[in-house]
Amino acid sequence: MSLALFCEILANFPASRARSLNESIGIEAVYALVWPDYLEPIQNHPGRNRNEFQAWRTEAGVPLWAWINCQENQLADAGWIQTWDNTLKPDGWLLDIEGEWTKGAKLKTVLEAAAKTGKPCRASLAGASASHVEYDYRELERQGFQIDWQAYFNSTGSDGNPEGPTPAVAVAELYQSSFVLPDWEYRHRVGDKYGYGRVSRIEQEELAVFDSYLRPGAEDSLFGVLPREWGWTVDDRVLWPRNPDKPAVGRVMGRFPYARTRVTLNVTRDLPEDTISFWEQVAASARWPNARKRRISVFKAENATDEVLAAIARGAA
Repeated sequence: MSLALFCEILANFPASRARSLNESIGIEAVYALVWPDYLEPIQNHPGRNRNEFQAWRTEAGVPLWAWINCQENQLADAGWIQTWDNTLKPDGWLLDIEGEWTKGAKLKTVLEAAAKTGKPCRASLAGASASHVEYDYRELERQGFQIDWQAYFNSTGSDGNPEGPTPAVAVAELYQSSFVLPDWEYRHRVGDKYGYGRVSRIEQEELAVFDSYLRPGAEDSLFGVLPREWGWTVDDRVLWPRNPDKPAVGRVMGRFPYARTRVTLNVTRDLPEDTISFWEQVAASARWPNARKRRISVFKAENATDEVLAAIARGAA
């Protein structure tokens, strides 16, 4: 099972090492940070990566993608995507859209710019936000993106607060969300068709009113919820019509297609265990129960040993 690897500084992940790893475990892609430039003491590493881009790719012999940390000015980022696509000619685009500004923002401008390159595209999102942030999932799916979803193993951040759920929980939240807020969009199934709809409101603290985009003009359907400290928890995924004599309408799913969801294992965090068997188990957990495999990314490759990367590859297989 090949891995995709985030690489913040190409100089710290030699092309010779990438070639060797590709021969032993397989590398699906390396994401090299190319924008925006940063001030010292980080030494302007996106600029350095751009300068080393073609030579590194030639020596490594693996697909090299351009990774940018998107900013609020989507039009400017769209311009940089076109610029770097013309000059670097990357094999794909990885857009990090985890900033505060992306929560609830429509992302069409920057996503469309990447999609227009004709290269495969992925978006990196923070797994800590699996169920509590409104990203523009519908546009991500429309533009053909996959999601690289960061999982944090219940680790603790620099502020002392938990960073997010385990890989298994993070994946499940996208496939089958447990968290509901009015006005948020959720995927659902009607017959054999999948699409999006919107929770318009909560009635009687126990019924979510759902407007299906697959059924324009149709009467609202309902699914069961339970109140929680903030928002509601899904109690029953079946979409029922208001008329109790009619059959079920469909089923509420999650926020994004499972088949397009990848899990990013963050090897830069302090974990309760650092054994090889631990990494195999974590990678194996990053899938829906009974699923055969799950595509995995690693953040950041230069922080991981070859043994850890090999263990993750085995666990994901």
